[in-house]
Amino acid sequence: MWIASKNGFISIVQHRDQPDQVLFRARVRKDLESLFPSQEIIETPEADYGYRVYVSKQQAVEIISNQVQEIDYPNFKNKIAQTPDQRDKLNAYHDIWGVMWNYAKNR
Repeated sequence: MWIASKNGFISIVQHRDQPDQVLFRARVRKDLESLFPSQEIIETPEADYGYRVYVSKQQAVEIISNQVQEIDYPNFKNKIAQTPDQRDKLNAYHDIWGVMWNYAKNR
């Protein structure tokens, strides 16, 4: 699962060996720091996502639920433009939006 939020861009996948765990992954450390301010972030520089945090599925549900509860904007891209520590992602988020726009037009 990919999540693009005002806190950053993360990928969440099943832990390979522990079915009750998921792995939050990010390419930019600050994206995990915003979600896990007091948890150890594992660096994996050889991987496509260089930063990781392992959590239980229940913790993941709570984190994602809190993200939804904190939505305070009617337009996501405008919010990113107004969020100083995430503004650097605005062009990338526009690119994602455009790719999915084109995908939908061709369906």
